Amino acid sequence: MQQLKNFTQEGNVYKLKTQYGISVPLCGAFLLLALFGFLNIPESSFKWWMLAIFIFCLISFLRSYLFVDMDKKEMRARMGLGSEKTIPLADFQGFTIHKLKQLGFITTNVTLIARYTRAGKDSEIRLAQSFFTRPIQNILNDMDEILGHNDQ
Repeated sequence: MQQLKNFTQEGNVYKLKTQYGISVPLCGAFLLLALFGFLNIPESSFKWWMLAIFIFCLISFLRSYLFVDMDKKEMRARMGLGSEKTIPLADFQGFTIHKLKQLGFITTNVTLIARYTRAGKDSEIRLAQSFFTRPIQNILNDMDEILGHNDQ
């Protein structure tokens, strides 16, 4: 097995490294808007809304993680402010990459989604998100390597 670019390995547990690609620009933009509001329009409530959105984005970024535990044969993921979801690898069906484009050629969001079946119902969970396709493809390649290597 080659060295994984996006995961750290601790025994048989793989943890996705922190992905700064979408969170830092988004948090930075809202922080700059809040600072702009405090400095230029102090009488407006705009600054408080931007500060609140910045705080929610920061909390969301700090709470997100993805673990692939090959001892327990499960994936644990949390994206955003939601709760942790655990996917047994026996229920796992595959990955999907969703690309959002504006005007047909400007990519604004790329998301890696895992599909799984639980109690006969198809479900999805978001695993990673970026502005560009290459980081998501690298994460997908690493996930395939982890799951493929340990299936043998």
